[in-house]
Amino acid sequence: MERKLYEPTEKQIEKWNKFSIPEMPTDEEFKARWAKAHHGKTAGWGMGKRQWIVSNMTQSREYQMGLWQGRVDKARGLEYAEERNENTYNLGYYRGYTEYESNRRGWDQATRDAFDQKYVNC
Repeated sequence: MERKLYEPTEKQIEKWNKFSIPEMPTDEEFKARWAKAHHGKTAGWGMGKRQWIVSNMTQSREYQMGLWQGRVDKARGLEYAEERNENTYNLGYYRGYTEYESNRRGWDQATRDAFDQKYVNC
């Protein structure tokens, strides 16, 4: 089956245009925040930084495009493929591809039908 590119809806474009990624704090700022939240201990601050980065990556247009393209590729039966050098896009693509069946079960019937009509049964 040939590859079909995902086309975001007007509502998605409107929502994605509102995304803004905050400036990343320095390591010292992360350590200070972590220590304040963990009774003065700094052990584990790196995991807190990682979580901050990942959560902010999901609030980007590139992540959302990767997420939906991964879902489309999985639905069409295509092999997993990371085609970009952007970590943000690739994280979204990975999650969209690997979690497609689980995510699909959470959609209402109208959403499943619209997705299938546009990307699977074409």
